[in-house]
Amino acid sequence: MLSSFWNLLTAPTMPRISLGISATHLVIVELQKRSGNLIPKKAGVQTLPEGLVHASLTEPNITRESEFIEQMRTVADKAGLGRKLSLSVTLPEGSAHSVVVTLEHKPDTREELMQMLDWKIGRSINAKMSEMRISHQQLNNEGTQPRWLVSAVQEQVIAQYERLITQLGWHAGAIVPQHLGEAQWLIRSEVEANEDQVLVSLNQQGFVVVIVRGQEPLLIREVTCSPTEREDELFRLMVFYRDRLNPVQPLKRVLIIGETTEQTTLSQAIASALEDNPQKLLPLTLGLNLDASLPFNRVAAATGLATLAF
Repeated sequence: MLSSFWNLLTAPTMPRISLGISATHLVIVELQKRSGNLIPKKAGVQTLPEGLVHASLTEPNITRESEFIEQMRTVADKAGLGRKLSLSVTLPEGSAHSVVVTLEHKPDTREELMQMLDWKIGRSINAKMSEMRISHQQLNNEGTQPRWLVSAVQEQVIAQYERLITQLGWHAGAIVPQHLGEAQWLIRSEVEANEDQVLVSLNQQGFVVVIVRGQEPLLIREVTCSPTEREDELFRLMVFYRDRLNPVQPLKRVLIIGETTEQTTLSQAIASALEDNPQKLLPLTLGLNLDASLPFNRVAAATGLATLAF
């Protein structure tokens, strides 16, 4: 969605190989389909040295470029993949920003649309729009107000990732924020058009919530907070969803990506806010058969993006 325009919702043919980049690790996965489930055919996980990747929306993320290239070679070798790869990539949380934008009216021209989207996303991030690379995808309208999924990344941030990937001889067909890769597990689900699901993705700065209605994002919130504040912040956000976003039926399914120790507490916060107990999703529930050596919280983004190949 950031490097070459990619329609997340109609899922064009994509590579079966995806690279997930975070501040703490790299993961590369090639998916295959077997007996109705998706299975990693090849996979590698590499823990990164502290400080090698500094997720930032405003400055280049890779602090030691030659070392990062070697880490990418290493993770590909662990997976048993060749030197020339066509893949998709997810960026660390904090490197890119995405939001669902509702416009007050339908713009008359493309120029007016871009001005409205720039103004909307400019209110949510502290950056100059002239320095950002912005991609947008129109969503189905609820009522008469047009809605768009918008992603933004600073040009120097995405350019560094593109350059380092190219130096390896790899081709990245799509580069997207981590939470959009993870949210693909909900977007691809066969649910009713008015059925809601929620992704809660934990990161070092806080967490990201993506609420999906049918097969489209309804709300994206990137929350910065300490680990001790997560429960209260998530509770407040889910109360806002319950009271302001008009769910037609109770939220059915919850996907929490993070350490196991926090998942129970956050599930309880959601249940308390909604006064209901939605189903907690697990990899097998989603149709992903994982070996115990591949923790879902490490591979969720990369595998989610790779599902677009199927």
